[in-house]
Amino acid sequence: MPKVWNILKNYIQKERLMTISNILVMGVTFLLLGIFIEVVVLSQTMLKYLEDQAQITVFFKDEFGEDKIIPFKDSLLSDERISEVTYISKEEALKIFKDINQDQPVLLESISASVLPASLEIKTKKITDLDGLTNELQSKDGVEEVRFYKDVIQKFKSVSNTVYIVGFILVVVFFLISYSVIISSLRTAINSRGQELEVMRLVGAKDSYITKPFMYQGVFFSTISAFLASIIVFILGFVESKLGVFSRGLSFGFLPKVFMNPVIFSLILAFILILSGFVLGYFGSKAAVKKYLKY
Repeated sequence: MPKVWNILKNYIQKERLMTISNILVMGVTFLLLGIFIEVVVLSQTMLKYLEDQAQITVFFKDEFGEDKIIPFKDSLLSDERISEVTYISKEEALKIFKDINQDQPVLLESISASVLPASLEIKTKKITDLDGLTNELQSKDGVEEVRFYKDVIQKFKSVSNTVYIVGFILVVVFFLISYSVIISSLRTAINSRGQELEVMRLVGAKDSYITKPFMYQGVFFSTISAFLASIIVFILGFVESKLGVFSRGLSFGFLPKVFMNPVIFSLILAFILILSGFVLGYFGSKAAVKKYLKY
């Protein structure tokens, strides 16, 4: 083992520029890999938050008073598809309107509670039920208008799916880049020691004695690069947690009911990057040794 590390140390001292460039290229690759995974998770989280906030707003005619709206609300609560129904009276609607337009006093002077409709805000257990429920409510007595911003959700869902697909493709591309860098660096190292390796073969050195330094070199560079990238990924996760953008945590498309703290997710992602660096370094080194040393 000390012999292997001495060889690695000597290589680093002789090829400092090559060492720095290899670590830099692979480090940036692993960093971009981590960032794109973060972007995919963030887009899935934003979609989940948007879906949870999605609701139908039912506006009632003026002649359909509170004495009729409350029983209508109670009947909706018995529907298994519905998770929450909130009644917004004319007075509450006026208060909301004033809060939104508080910087326009002229407009506020011309508005009173009597001109604003009472409404119900309805949330469903599944976002897929919103569309059908909207159609049903439009035909109910006393209903003036039903609003459901379906296009906004569908558009964001389409963007999120695109990010997911593009992110997956880029992850594969970055792995291939790292793999190529490992093989390229080991080919350079093998070529630079061509005569020395030939002499070692002639004097009967074991295959493992010749190949081990190159295996360690590939694993070392790849793991160190992944480790440096994981530090930055963890810092980004820590900053994200401090900003408190997502109060419930990060969500995952394949685990819709699971939310995770950004710091914990960054730690897991950092571990995955380091493990990926080790595995990629091992198999990349093995392939390079097999190809250029014929072992």
